[in-house]
This record gives sequence, structure tokens and C-alpha cells, in this order.
Amino acid sequence: MQHFPELFEALLKERGIESKDQEDFLSPDYRKLHDPLLMPDMEKARDRVIKAIEENEHIVVFSDYDADGIPGAVVLSDFFRRIKYENISFYIPHRHNEGFGLNTGAVKECYKRGAKLIITIDCGIADIEEVDVANKYGIDVIITDHHKPKDTLPRAFAVVNQNRTDSTYPFKGLCGSGVVFKLVQAIVNKESFGVKPGMEKWSLDMVAIATLSDMVPLLDENRVLVRFGLDVLRKSPRLGLAALFKRLNMDQRNISEDDVVFMITPRINAASRMGVPEDAFKLLITTDPLEAEKLSFHLEQINNKRKGVVASLVKDAKSHLSAREEIPEVIVIGNPDWQPSLMGLVATAIVEEYKRPAFVWGRDGNGVLKGSCRSYNGCDLFALMNAMSESFIEFGGHTGAGGFSFTLENLSTLEENLSKAFLSLENSVAEMEKESGLAVNISDIGENLWNTVSQFAPFGMGNKKPVFKISKAEIKSVKTFGKEANHLEIIFSGNENSSRSSSVKAISFFSTPEDYDIALTPGTNINLLANIEKSYFRNRPELRLRIVDIIGT
Repeated sequence: MQHFPELFEALLKERGIESKDQEDFLSPDYRKLHDPLLMPDMEKARDRVIKAIEENEHIVVFSDYDADGIPGAVVLSDFFRRIKYENISFYIPHRHNEGFGLNTGAVKECYKRGAKLIITIDCGIADIEEVDVANKYGIDVIITDHHKPKDTLPRAFAVVNQNRTDSTYPFKGLCGSGVVFKLVQAIVNKESFGVKPGMEKWSLDMVAIATLSDMVPLLDENRVLVRFGLDVLRKSPRLGLAALFKRLNMDQRNISEDDVVFMITPRINAASRMGVPEDAFKLLITTDPLEAEKLSFHLEQINNKRKGVVASLVKDAKSHLSAREEIPEVIVIGNPDWQPSLMGLVATAIVEEYKRPAFVWGRDGNGVLKGSCRSYNGCDLFALMNAMSESFIEFGGHTGAGGFSFTLENLSTLEENLSKAFLSLENSVAEMEKESGLAVNISDIGENLWNTVSQFAPFGMGNKKPVFKISKAEIKSVKTFGKEANHLEIIFSGNENSSRSSSVKAISFFSTPEDYDIALTPGTNINLLANIEKSYFRNRPELRLRIVDIIGT
């Protein structure tokens, strides 16, 4: 029984889900994942890995250093551990010293290790010269990547990427870990190496973390992978995750997509942004309880350090932007003193504040200007950078996020040129649809509404959380909370005639009453745009609203 049938239908319509697709969306079926062999070069890649295993060749897994690449490396680590294959090593480049993707120094190191095969994860699609070096050393390279390729592909043994121009794979939105999971599927479908069928599903916790972290759409296969991946994550026996959950007061049995994005992802990424990425990899594969405790503590420490640095950078960026007479369609901002590894976080904050795509840059140890960009409202960043390719030394990424480098001489025109290109791609801010919200009453906020909404989870890119508009909600109390009193809590008066609680809590992180244009005082009626969510912080379930915006009545 649907307690809110009209709302249920509105949520289906909002997502463009027709009646024939309703069951697949609401009840994802693992058996309906696409055949891995539909992906370009997958058969070649599968057979080459099997050959390497059968001939006991040394394999190097080369993964990106972020919360997509590292979980992907764990997916392969899980696979090789299960089949008891030990002639393998892992290489995760240092973000600051080596940068993104393969590099010739890393290829030489793989050669010194005696590698006959390199498997990349979440990188490699642009590394033409580096693959040529590997070929000269007699090392085969299997590229597994999801970033959009440029005109020329590397001369690798296999290039497994659903976004190749010649690809007929049915879904283009897999992240890097999703692609390498498909490789594992293809291998075990042909040769199980004595492992029980279906054991690869226990790596879906990593695929879920990566998919949620990497700003790819939670549609089609990704919806299946994340739905089942969260189920695995809630039961995962990984000691490192258990130590991290305990340290963060998280209830593993009720982990949600928000917990991944806001709690787990930043700590995985902190390893490469503030230290060495191997620490996050070790946390996720360790079987030693003491090492799990040590690494979880370390990642929490450096993540706290990262928070302080990023907060200072965001404050600096917003200060400069507030001094501008007008904000362009695409924001470009940076400083030679800023650390490029943190620019994605600053870009995210800028996008949230100004509702525009943002390109944020710093300068690396070699003096190169480089940074990260984040999208707004579906703007295809790769297409945008491709339209302005002459402005960049290098660029890459996908629709939602990317990276770039450029010369100082292009700095003065970059923002103007990107804004013009943005308008030519018909993505102007003026055309972007503003969230109006689905109308509900304050008395509707409760378990029945939550049960209706949660059927559409997991939420994320391509499947946004429903925004509800609550008119004339009466404020009962207002307060700030947190160590720095920088979070907002408002209690609204509920339905006094209802048998349930007569008040409703709404929160907003990193905001205060002064951030809004109207006075937030008890007895005031306001119009509220909000999501509904269930929090399990400190193992206490709490249904509440997450404030999107507050406007006067």
C-alpha cells in the first residue's frame, strides 16, 4: 500500500520512469547487469589475464589514487587473493610527485619488478607515450578506464572503456571500479580458478563506494551495483572499514549513500591529498586488527587537517568572488600558493554556493598550473574542455568532474573563453531549471513519507533526492550546534492532533540563522525546501529534514 500514491507517481514522473521500467528501477536485479563482453576489448583483456595467471607472470595493478581508483585496486586484490595468486604487486602513484595516470618512472619501476602485464584502473586512456614505453620493455598493458578518450587511443594490449567512440556498450556511466569489476566478472565467467560462483559479489562494497564517490549517474547498472554494494557494505567483514565505522560512531548495519559520500570518501581521498594513497589501500585490505586501528586513526587525523586547510581555501576563494561585480557562467579561480590536490573540494564548495560550474587551480611542485573542475546541473565538463582544448596543456575527466593544466599565458582569458563555450553548448544558467519542490505538509513528515521516498534510493547523480516544499511551517525553536556552533537546527511545530510527535526537526550543516534573508525566530512561519532523511548517528535512528533553502511566506 502506498500512503502517498500521488507523490509516488510524481517521483516516478520526475525521473522519467515509465510503468514498464518501474520494477527494474525500484527493485534492481543483479542478474540484469549487462554482459561484460559487450565492452570493447573485454574478451582480449579477460584472456590475457587468464594467460598471465596460468603462466605465473608478474602482474602490476596500477590504480588512480582517489576514491574510485583505490577501491578498484581492492576489487582486483580481492580477486587474486581468492584464487590464491601471489605473483602480483600494486602501484598507486603519489598525487603530488607523480600526478594522474601512468608515468614513465612508474613504468620503469614495473619493469624492475619483472612485470609482464600492467592493469590500469581508473586511468590510462590518455597515456599514449607511457604505454609505448611499456611496450618497448615488453610489458603488455590492459587499460581499464571510464574517462572519455581523446582522438587517439594508447597502443595497449587492450583498452577496456565503455566510453570509447567505437563502443556499443549499453551504459556509459560506469566508474573506474565498475569497469574493473566487469573485468573480474568476465574472468570468473570463463575460468573460476576453483572459487565458488558469485564470490565476486563480496567486492561490491568497493564498487558502491567508488560509484558514489566519483560523481557518475546512479542509473542503469550503477543503480544495481550501488544498491547491492550497500547491502554488502552493511555486512562487510573488512577490518579496516569496521575500525573506521567505530571511530566515526557509524552503525554499519544502516550505512547509507550519504554516509559513504560524506564520511568514507573524504577519508580515502585524504590519504593522497595529505599523505600517501597506499594508506587508504592498506586500510581496505588489511587482515590485521592492530593495523586497521592504526590506519583508521591516521586517516582521521589527516582528514581533520585537510578540513582546516580546505576551509581556509574556500573562505579565500569566496572572498575574491564576492568582490567581483558579476559572476560569469563558468567560474575560474585559483592561486599559485594553493595545493592542486585540494582543488576538487574547493570547486565543490564554489559550485554549491554559486550554482555554476567551477574550475579551481593551484600550482604543483614542478611549477605547473593545474586543478580540478566540478559540474553544475548536468553540464558536460569533458565536452566543455574539449571545446576549449587549445586553452589547456592537458585535460580529462567525465561529465561531472575533471582535471586540467594550463599555461600562465592562458590564465587571463580562460574564464571568459570557458563561459562563451558554455553558452554555445546551450547550458546557460538562465536556462537551468530551479528546484520548485513537491508540496507536502509539515504533518506529512513521518515514517510513511520516508517509506515512500526510500524506495527511490540510493540517491545521487542522475537520481537526486526529492526536494519537498513545506509552506507556512511554524518555527518552534532555533539553535546552532557542533563544536564551532556552525550548524543549524530548527524545530517546527507539527500537527497537534497527530498521535505521533508534534514537532519536526530540520538541520543544515555549515549554516547559521544569519545566512538567511529572513529572521528565524520562534513563532515565525516560513516556507521550507528540504529533503527527508533518516540518520543513524551514534546508532540512534532519527527521521528529520535536511534544509535546502528557507524563504519567507
